Amino acid sequence: MYKLLRNENMKLYSKFGTWLMMAILLLVVGLVGLISKYDAPPPDVSQWRSHIEQNIQAIQNSLQNERNPQIARQLEDQLKINEYALSHGFVPIDYTAWSYTKEAISMIPLISLFVIVVAGGIVANEFSWGTIKSLLVKPHSRSKILLAKYMSVLQYALVLLILLFAATFACKGLLFDFSYWDTPYLSVDAQGHVQEGNVILHLFATYLLHSVELLFVATIAFMISTIFRNPSLAIGSSILLLVLGGLATNLLAVKYDWIKYSLFANTSLTMYQDGTPLIEGMTLPFSLIVLGSYFAVFMVITWTVFTKRDIVR
Repeated sequence: MYKLLRNENMKLYSKFGTWLMMAILLLVVGLVGLISKYDAPPPDVSQWRSHIEQNIQAIQNSLQNERNPQIARQLEDQLKINEYALSHGFVPIDYTAWSYTKEAISMIPLISLFVIVVAGGIVANEFSWGTIKSLLVKPHSRSKILLAKYMSVLQYALVLLILLFAATFACKGLLFDFSYWDTPYLSVDAQGHVQEGNVILHLFATYLLHSVELLFVATIAFMISTIFRNPSLAIGSSILLLVLGGLATNLLAVKYDWIKYSLFANTSLTMYQDGTPLIEGMTLPFSLIVLGSYFAVFMVITWTVFTKRDIVR
């Protein structure tokens, strides 16, 4: 299995397009960083105490008029965090080099686009190039060959996420400074106590949570690539799903509760962190069951088609 995976990675990283997508990601990170430096500079870190004090006062004013218990609890948690940061001298993330890394979560759809391109072609191109026959005559089962290709796609997605994570921190630090990079991440536990955590682990965990949609559109592209052997169809349909899936789900969720059983109604797991599920009554276990069911169906279809069909025609 290791040799198969190594072989797939060698083929993937020998392509110019693989490195071009990584270069484009770095270019986008740099351009956005430069724009933020000259067009929308971040708040002055030397003024963070006064800003937090103003924020505390604003939250206290909002709490006096807030009637929604869920929003009130969120405001109370933020108030505790701000007061804790002020009393312990912890500079908030928004004033450090981690702020750009936090904001760059919005770039994950770009990574999804790149991974779709890889996933949509990694199987189908073997057919279009005629290399599938030589691949299958090797002493490996079709299941292992397919698994190696899928793992190679996931590894590339992880590489791009790590690249985005590191590049945004480095870009912000170089354009401004690396002060307070070791500031802790503050959160409120179930008992209402403020907890200190590792900011790196928190941010990367957040990246992974926001990458659930990435995982599924890549899996769909991989499945279509395997079934129809057409990279253009796999890439095009998956990009369409990426663009329209979430939008259509949000529009339908306003009127129809059954939409909670759809794939894209459950890919944003961060809604449970924020306490704002798409449809009232949805829970994290429910979303995990729905996602697991879709994933199982996609995998069964993909493996069945690839292992049973006469593909050496």
